[in-house]
Amino acid sequence: MFKHLQKSFPVNTREWHWCEQRILALKNILVALYGTTGSFWNRLANVDAFEEINRLSREILIKSKDIVQGLGYELLYADTDSVFLKKSGATFEDFVSVKDTLARETGLLITLETCYKFLVLLPLEADEKLEALKHYYGITYTNELIVRGIEARRHDAPNFIKDFQSELLYTLFDCKDSAEIVSRGYDNALLLVTKTIDKVMTCELELKDLIVSKILRQDLYKYRSLFPHVSAALQLTEAGVPLTRGDIIQYIYTDAAHSNPLRRVIPVVFIEEGREQVYDKEKYREMLLEAAETVLGYFGFDRTLFGDASFSKNRKWWHQLREQRQRDIDIEKSSNI
Repeated sequence: MFKHLQKSFPVNTREWHWCEQRILALKNILVALYGTTGSFWNRLANVDAFEEINRLSREILIKSKDIVQGLGYELLYADTDSVFLKKSGATFEDFVSVKDTLARETGLLITLETCYKFLVLLPLEADEKLEALKHYYGITYTNELIVRGIEARRHDAPNFIKDFQSELLYTLFDCKDSAEIVSRGYDNALLLVTKTIDKVMTCELELKDLIVSKILRQDLYKYRSLFPHVSAALQLTEAGVPLTRGDIIQYIYTDAAHSNPLRRVIPVVFIEEGREQVYDKEKYREMLLEAAETVLGYFGFDRTLFGDASFSKNRKWWHQLREQRQRDIDIEKSSNI
């Protein structure tokens, strides 16, 4: 109801934000409720209810799959609250019609949320043949980036990484079709990676854009490893700064390879204004290449292209996955004829 109501208000108005707050609150409540319904430590737990929720979800998901495929659409991805569809030559009105059919047949309120010009579904690291849940990026016909599960969406990523990855996506998608993305778009993206690496290595970045933010998830004495944010927190407590679980620790990398973990990072509050502070160029270069690989890995990119011999992960399976999917689609089409 709030999603539908929100669309009647201009974006970022007071009423729009009220709807957004209620959407997020209800979503968090429902996620927590479902997640603990079958848990033994929940006093209100009910395994039968948990199984019934899953049974209904499976039935509706399978029914939705059969409906959209019966209408001639390719089902790219689906989970318990969304489906991603594709059909050559389909118009916006065609997708509205599918949405109305699904709503009528399932009895659920359904919204047509996004029409993508380009979309890339990223696979799981653990299982390279499966798409990861909520792990994708794309761009709409109105030139709006939609990203889930990548660095540009992560709260702890430095601003420089978020800005770089967003610019990388706009550069990659600045094309008229997928064939042009694979050729011109990809080449332009590689050029941007090179230019940004140059900025990192020549210390052209501002320290405020290099800040990493991590939440202190537990009391300091409970940590068994000196993670970077733990090292920064220890430096803060040594200086008399009181910290509790849930605090956000902000720091930059100064020497990530130092033998002493307490010398690898420096808390932001220790950075003296007006005094030049050197950051770890290799560490931030590594972070940049990792963010680039997240976006461009599907097209065959890996950081060894830029001389990082320490990382030689084979990305050929990205192409194998794409080719296998196309074969499956061709077989399905031929069997329906």
